[in-house]
Amino acid sequence: MEDIPTAAGKSGPVNHTTQPLGSVGQAARLQSVPAAPPDSRPAVAASAVRRTFAFTSAVTGEKVTVTCMPGCTIGHDADGNTPEHPHDIYCSIPGSAGELPLFGPLCDTGDPEDFRFLSWQIQSHPFSGRPAERLPFVAIEAINEHYIKYLDPDTLEMVISHLQKRVDSLREAHAQLVNVRTAYLNPPEMAA
Repeated sequence: MEDIPTAAGKSGPVNHTTQPLGSVGQAARLQSVPAAPPDSRPAVAASAVRRTFAFTSAVTGEKVTVTCMPGCTIGHDADGNTPEHPHDIYCSIPGSAGELPLFGPLCDTGDPEDFRFLSWQIQSHPFSGRPAERLPFVAIEAINEHYIKYLDPDTLEMVISHLQKRVDSLREAHAQLVNVRTAYLNPPEMAA
């Protein structure tokens, strides 16, 4: 776990891992940041209905009401059953999950294994100490448990652009590999 800086409030240091930035009062510290600006439109296929749920803060013992991110598919019933640490509360919208069958040094067995590849999901962590995690962001699982996280819309567009360039480069590598293998397997006749 990394160290998160604290800010001094009227009541002493404020730990941002349990409270939104810039808050001072007990109730204000545990209010989540809205999952989207009020003037934004809901995501395509996301429900415009904003669910709410409550949990008991393991930090303060207070009951906290949270407004869920539009489109969140998590059943937050379990969050209300036991005291939770605010930074453990999150919302998620699953995206597509791709798999890539690989063979070689990444595999634990001698057989091809399926690896999750370029899967994605939209998340929001309303009580996170990182402002980038409070608003909805995309997390891309590049390959099995290796993520590119906290992508806002502009950064996601940049990643997509770079991925497209890399795909174009890989297509060039594929064409070159086919030519090199063909030449390797079919050497020209040597003149004597």
